[in-house]
Amino acid sequence: MKYDSILWFLKRFTLMHVLTYLIFGILFMLITDYFTVFSEHEIMKDIMRESDSIWVRISPLVQILRGLLLGIVIYPFREIIFNTEKGWLKLFGLLWVLTGIGAVITGPGSIEGMLYTNLGFGNPLIGLPEVTFQMLAFSYFFVKFSWRRKNE
Repeated sequence: MKYDSILWFLKRFTLMHVLTYLIFGILFMLITDYFTVFSEHEIMKDIMRESDSIWVRISPLVQILRGLLLGIVIYPFREIIFNTEKGWLKLFGLLWVLTGIGAVITGPGSIEGMLYTNLGFGNPLIGLPEVTFQMLAFSYFFVKFSWRRKNE
């Protein structure tokens, strides 16, 4: 498959997204004990699903769709990502702002969450740090892996 083909791009983008999502999701879940925090927090226990919910269990599969959607949106910018110095940092910045701090959802770590919620987590590791580390790892390894393949 050619480097420029959308199928090549989406396959690698989605695979790297799902892998980093799982790795950092599990890591931060173990570090922060998300489900205990969510079940004990006055506001979060009413809005977050329990760990045994079918939706929580199938979340890795749903990330395939999310990876494909993000990949489709990023695909037109592949030349900037792959053919400029520190392209992986540009990809990181784009994804981190659009899916993390700049997301329009009122979640922990986002500007909207800061403005419109009273979540006030005592645990600073919930939310934004996970997204930040996942996007850093994703961007670096996606570009590094794809760049090597492109130049073979």
